[in-house]
Amino acid sequence: MNTKTATGTALKSEINDDVDALKGDIASLRDDLREVVKDMRSLASVRAQQGVEKGAELAKKAGSEVEEAKDAVETRIRENPLTAIGIAFGAGLVLAMLRRN
Repeated sequence: MNTKTATGTALKSEINDDVDALKGDIASLRDDLREVVKDMRSLASVRAQQGVEKGAELAKKAGSEVEEAKDAVETRIRENPLTAIGIAFGAGLVLAMLRRN
């Protein structure tokens, strides 16, 4: 009987050691997961900032192109005012006809 008790005690000790090792591994995995999440947040923040900067750059470029187009249209209208009035009148007629239907 003494042998069974000694074997049972040894088995419990091994199980307790294995459980302690598993607890340590789980704690280590939690720490690793926290680091991964932290790195992902940092990466997402950097990417978002790059996107904002790219968007601002594109908006600035689009604004300057719109300004250039506006200037070109104004120049053409000043050069040919009667043509501009005729085009505006024709566009107004087309829009009025489309709205009736």
